[in-house]
Amino acid sequence: MTGTGGQPKRDAFWTHAGLAAAVMGVGAVVAAALPKAAEDRVSALLGVGIAAVTGVLALVLKRRAAMQADLKAALKVVGVVFALRGVGVGIGLAWVVSRGLSAIAFVGGFFGVYFALQWIEVSYVMAASKDTAGGDE
Repeated sequence: MTGTGGQPKRDAFWTHAGLAAAVMGVGAVVAAALPKAAEDRVSALLGVGIAAVTGVLALVLKRRAAMQADLKAALKVVGVVFALRGVGVGIGLAWVVSRGLSAIAFVGGFFGVYFALQWIEVSYVMAASKDTAGGDE
């Protein structure tokens, strides 16, 4: 497949993976720098870490589903990723609370990164569906 001017078309996955990595990096820096108490930093960094791990899994699974060009596979991935994130948040919150750490910092770290990653994932799925459709549909 070629892009404009006969140049090879760049895979949308790598662009979106780069954006996701940047979001994860910024999230980690903010989680490490913003909270004043060390306990809050630990909670926030755990939240960012869980969001990052599930975000990587989500992007890889969505790429796999997009390559299959199967709506059922894509919907399964959405459900699986949602469940993984739910389990991750539940386990992370339980861990934080059991150690007397800040649940608010954990939630802020997780959802701060999650919301940005969600937009990147949606953008990737839209770009991949355009590539599969063969145009700007």
